[in-house]
Amino acid sequence: MPGRLHKFGHMFYLFLIKLKIRTGMRTKEILRGMLTIVSPAIITTALLLCAAGCDNKDYSNASPFDNVVYLDAAQLKDVSNFTFNRTIETGQKEISALLARPAGEDINVGIKVDASLVDIYNARLGANYTMLDAKHYKLSAGQTVIPQGEISSKPVTINFSGLTDLEIDAGYLLPITIDQVSGGMGTLGGSKTICYVVRRSSAITTAVNLKNNFFEVPGFDKGSPTATVVNDMKQLTYEAIIRVNDFKNGAIAREISSIMGIEQYCLFRLGDAGFPAQQLQFSCNEIKFPNADNSKLLQEGEWYHVAVTFDTEKKVAVMYVDGREQSRIEDYGKGEPINLGMQKLGDFKFKIGHSYGEPTDFSRQLDGEICDPVKARPKHYPKKL
Repeated sequence: MPGRLHKFGHMFYLFLIKLKIRTGMRTKEILRGMLTIVSPAIITTALLLCAAGCDNKDYSNASPFDNVVYLDAAQLKDVSNFTFNRTIETGQKEISALLARPAGEDINVGIKVDASLVDIYNARLGANYTMLDAKHYKLSAGQTVIPQGEISSKPVTINFSGLTDLEIDAGYLLPITIDQVSGGMGTLGGSKTICYVVRRSSAITTAVNLKNNFFEVPGFDKGSPTATVVNDMKQLTYEAIIRVNDFKNGAIAREISSIMGIEQYCLFRLGDAGFPAQQLQFSCNEIKFPNADNSKLLQEGEWYHVAVTFDTEKKVAVMYVDGREQSRIEDYGKGEPINLGMQKLGDFKFKIGHSYGEPTDFSRQLDGEICDPVKARPKHYPKKL
C-alpha cells in the first residue's frame, strides 16, 4: 500500500511536469480550469492522497487522511435555490450528514440554522436577501446519527410553512450548518453548510410536464407564412422557466436534456457528451458555450429562470440564471443572422423538450416542467435581455 501511494505521488508530479513542458507557462491556467470541475470533497481527497504518497507510513490498516463529516446537499455547491409557485403554502427539503469513510463508532452530528452566515452569503451572491423568519421553517431534528460502519445518516427534514405570506419575488436566506460532531471528528469546511435561497415566484403559474412529451412549432417550417418572422434575426433570446425532475435516463445518467431549439444548429440545453449533465449549454452552428464548470450546476426539483441571448452582429452571447448573468462569451459565432424558419421535411425541427432522433426517442428529453416566463417575468429579472 505505501508503495502504491508513493507511486501515485510521483505520477502526479510527473503529470504536472508534462503539463509544463507542453504548455510553457500555462500550467496554472490549466490547473485552475481542472479545479473548477471538481467538488471540494474530491479535491480534498486528491490532495491528501498526493501528500500521503510522499511519506513512508504503512497505511495497510489506516487511511492517509482524516475522516470528516459534511452535508450531502453541499457536496457540489453550498448554495441551493428553493423556488416555488406563489400559491404554494408548504414545502420540504431533506439533508443528511455524510462521512468520507465508515467509522468504528456511531457519530452524532448536530445540525442548526445559523443566521450569522447571512451577511457572508449576501456578499458572495452580490445580494441583499433577508434571513427567513423562523415561523416559516422547522427542522425535524437538531441532531442525527451516522451509524457505526456506515457513511450516511438518516435525513433531517426542513419543513417550510406559511409560504404564501412571503413577499412575491423577494429572496430569503436559510443557512443550515453542522453545529458539532462527536468523537472530535472534523468537518469538511466547504461542504459543512448549505444555504437555501427561498423565493416565492410570481412567474410559476401554469407549467407543462415534458416527461415523454415535447412540442414542435409548425409555424417555423420552411414555406409557412409565419416562418419569415424568425428568419434573418440579428438578436436572439431563448428564455424559459424550468424544473428538471430527473437528470437520469433510467439508471443511466442522461447526457443531454433539451430545452428548446434546433439540433446541430441553434440549441439551448443542459449537458452534452463530456460535459456536466446539470449545466446549461448553448450551441449555435456547433460552437458550444460555456466551458464545463461544476460551480454552475442546476439541481433536480428546483425551479430556475434560464435564458441565453445572442447578438450576432456584436458576436456576444450571455447566459442568465434567475436574472443574474452566469456566463458570457465574446467573439462568438460566425457573425451571421439566425434563421429558425428554414427547416424542411427531413431536417431537424425547432422543438421544445426534444432535439434528436425519432419522436419516440426520449433519450434527450427534458424530464421536468417548463413554463413561459414572458407574461409574468419576476421583477428581479432584467427588463431587457
